[in-house]
Amino acid sequence: MVGRGERHRRLVRAAVWAVFVFLALSALPPARAAGPRPGEPGEFVVTWVVDGDTVKIRGGSKVRYIGIDTPERGEPFYREALRRNIELVKGRAVRLDFCEEEPTDRYGRLLAWVYADGELVNLTLVREGLARALIIPPCGLKHAGEIREAEREARRKGLGLWYSRTGD
Repeated sequence: MVGRGERHRRLVRAAVWAVFVFLALSALPPARAAGPRPGEPGEFVVTWVVDGDTVKIRGGSKVRYIGIDTPERGEPFYREALRRNIELVKGRAVRLDFCEEEPTDRYGRLLAWVYADGELVNLTLVREGLARALIIPPCGLKHAGEIREAEREARRKGLGLWYSRTGD
């Protein structure tokens, strides 16, 4: 049997050890959250493509592409925009450049410019006629000129959304 004095020494040692561990852990820098932090660009893996302008990244966050709008389910070119977005980003590491001034939209999706292999995916979709410009300040202004020019060129060429069977 352990005497009263020995029990007291064990309790003191355990308390000292607990204080030491607490102080050591509190001296460490805070751990980075698993999800992205708006305003902090980084690489993230796309786990699911929701539609032409929205994806899910590892950790479950939804990301909405800034500066563009793609057709919704049931609208012409919805499937084409979805398929092309899948080709560009699904299962791949992409660089997300988040909107600092307005980190999320009204649905809670993170707002970002999306880069795959150094290519701005937002711009690619417009250039191919699968998205239209949707310039909403403040963050939409960053690439507004490029996006608008790509839309004009897609319209001129009659690509995707701008295709006309009548030749108009």
